Amino acid sequence: MEMNTEPRVVTTPTSYIIEELGSYVDAREPELDSGSDTDSALGGMSLRSSNFTVESELYRHIEENGRTYHRYKHGQYPLPNDALEQDRLEFQHRLLRMTIDGKLFVSPLDTDRPINVLDVATGTGIWAVEFADEYPQSTVIGTDLSPIQPQYVPTNCSFRIEDAEDPWTFDDLKFDLIHGRVLLSCFCSPKTVFASAFQALKPGGYLELRDPIFPFRYASPPPEDCALVKWNNMIVEASTKAGRPWTNGAYYKQWMEEIGFVDIVERREFAPMSPWAKGQRNKVLSVWVQKNVLMGLEAMSMALFTRVLGMEKEQVKELLVAVKADIENKRIHCYSEGVLVYGRKPGGDS
Repeated sequence: MEMNTEPRVVTTPTSYIIEELGSYVDAREPELDSGSDTDSALGGMSLRSSNFTVESELYRHIEENGRTYHRYKHGQYPLPNDALEQDRLEFQHRLLRMTIDGKLFVSPLDTDRPINVLDVATGTGIWAVEFADEYPQSTVIGTDLSPIQPQYVPTNCSFRIEDAEDPWTFDDLKFDLIHGRVLLSCFCSPKTVFASAFQALKPGGYLELRDPIFPFRYASPPPEDCALVKWNNMIVEASTKAGRPWTNGAYYKQWMEEIGFVDIVERREFAPMSPWAKGQRNKVLSVWVQKNVLMGLEAMSMALFTRVLGMEKEQVKELLVAVKADIENKRIHCYSEGVLVYGRKPGGDS
């Protein structure tokens, strides 16, 4: 009998949990596994490619270097919106749910009553759709620059093509939860968006954010000629020159405090990029994290490096071959840092 080596995933409507993984929130920084067989805990595990259906696109997109990008406010968001990237976003959604015990959010929100929820930079809309499904008393709105959300959604879910850095247009509608994740490449002024969220929340409502923080970190010094280190530095340089630094997540808690949020909880998250770290959880987690990064490597790089750093398409592709090899190299002890933070608007019953 052929053994199934896929990670065991519970995919009921209310649970997205890797049984071997558990919660990834508040994880300690990974430690190097000194054992000689770092693959043994994985049991030969691998991941099949994501296989999600792309729903109808409402508008024509801009084609550039073989990828497509949003037409509305073209150039503002540097990642593509094509089928490859939509597959990755939905894979990433699975990973992010798995790493907080299958939950969609961690804020202490009362969901036993009708609530209004906003998902900023909703992408494919999968978070908003699943929230609407799992909490049918809620009313959920997702906003994004790209019209790549599904055509058929729960009746309590809707989408708008909007820029969250513009004045918000919800009139008198106030929200109980405003959610945003992987926003690092979205905004020139995240603090302005958080301030708009503060104004749009009901008293007692929550803003919850989750983002990686660049550059990657290393548990031991990487090789001097490490392409992964070079790529990280280039990402930080290009995103900063573009006015959207991928380092902003480190300041989310501070900005929320300055805006007026209270009861703020910040949790740092750490994830190894390959199975070099101690512990079953880290080894399983690394498979998923590595897959997500490799799926998005070109998407994260191409527009920033060609538009901002002046590289040619083929130069970018050549660099990424070496970066991919470094990401897969267990002798390079790379890991990512992320932040999950939520805070409450004063007032209400909380």
